Amino acid sequence: MYIKLCDVSILSVDEPRSFRVKDQEIMVIWHAGNFYCLGARCTHAGAPIAEGTVNEQVLTCPWHYSQFDIATGVLLRGPAKKPLKFYKSELRDGSLFVDL
Repeated sequence: MYIKLCDVSILSVDEPRSFRVKDQEIMVIWHAGNFYCLGARCTHAGAPIAEGTVNEQVLTCPWHYSQFDIATGVLLRGPAKKPLKFYKSELRDGSLFVDL
């Protein structure tokens, strides 16, 4: 079931932004013309990962520097041991919808 997450006009390229939808925290990253939706908390210690940095296609956690692939959520470097949750998304008429 897809639910509206936000209007894309409020997003900035390579600046992660998190949202609360129902009971889930979801982060959006707009990178290279694509929108990626991932879990908004680091799987290592629960850091607000939207406060991290994006370089190329890699998101780095602001607390302990775990790194994740923004296109898949796959863990690239620890100390985290699990990937970020990945959410399918769709762009519709200027709004981003996420599949919960």
